[in-house]
Amino acid sequence: MLRTHIVTDADWADRLRGPWSDLFGSAASATPFQSWEWQSLWWRWFGGRKRPWIVALFEGRDLVGLAPFAVTRGPWKALRWIGTGASDYLHSLARPGYETQVAYATWDAVRESRDHDLADLHQVRETHPLAAIAAGGACFEQARCLVLDLPPTYEEYLAGLGKSLRYDARRLDRGEFASGAARVRFVGPDETDHGMEVLLATHRKRWRDRGLPGAFVGRRSEAFHRQWARAASERGWLRLGVLEFEGQAIGAIYAMAVGGACYFYQCGFDPSRKSLSPGTLLVAATIRHAIGEGLRTFDFLRGDEPYKRRWKPQNVFANVRWLLPKSGLAGAVARGWNRAGWRIEERLRARLEGRGLVG
Repeated sequence: MLRTHIVTDADWADRLRGPWSDLFGSAASATPFQSWEWQSLWWRWFGGRKRPWIVALFEGRDLVGLAPFAVTRGPWKALRWIGTGASDYLHSLARPGYETQVAYATWDAVRESRDHDLADLHQVRETHPLAAIAAGGACFEQARCLVLDLPPTYEEYLAGLGKSLRYDARRLDRGEFASGAARVRFVGPDETDHGMEVLLATHRKRWRDRGLPGAFVGRRSEAFHRQWARAASERGWLRLGVLEFEGQAIGAIYAMAVGGACYFYQCGFDPSRKSLSPGTLLVAATIRHAIGEGLRTFDFLRGDEPYKRRWKPQNVFANVRWLLPKSGLAGAVARGWNRAGWRIEERLRARLEGRGLVG
């Protein structure tokens, strides 16, 4: 049986950095969103008045699992994952062979805690052990994620695409790209700030033209992603491609690679250059780059948009959200409030999906 310790210290990020990174490096289900870098930066920018509540699980003296939560302050106390909102996958970290034990111990700690009125667990993939054992409360499908299994060669991949998309993707080797007038360049640490500036500026412009805010709302969000991009680039996780045409940067793609998978987070391009199909070219270039690296999967993350389906992902996974209230008035009110919020979120998601990347 695992020993459970709840970390509530304000300096948790400094204290846990070494063992957290070791655990992340060994965990089979780790994504960028479970890394110490992502989680500690999220806390720096969005932690606010929340209290850390991190489940650390040990076998003897060995750390075998971590589940990072935070407790909000307000009319009721809600327990949520650190990283909620910005993260597409949220779950515990476990050493190989301990996944089920860690999931059970995490769920027991959440159920038995008296430190919160409502457990509100976002973005747990349906295939994660926690999704199989969590019970009680209300469970909703929060998002769908499309995942592409990558073949050994890019040519083999292109052969399976529809004729129109295959034609567009081959433009990476024709026309403006063959002449050198256009290129997609994946930037290194020295140019990360430039690449992020291109991404954020073009993403903002594209969505404002549609009267929508886009994915990076507010200065804190942009600052968080800029800082994360620097950290990810230094660790070799960032895949930040900039599309240049006639010497001008007209778009960028923001992706990450961890553990054999490439995760496509966001894209931006100048709407006035839509005739060049910049979004299509950026995704094609990133898939080709991932295949060239020998990665196994290309994960489109949250959102079942039609444009993602065109790339022929073979796998569709659901992310679920649990609302587990404690007994009493505060728990009941919290559950009702969050259920109502969930209905609004669902309507908004239905509106946005289908208005994703085009071009």
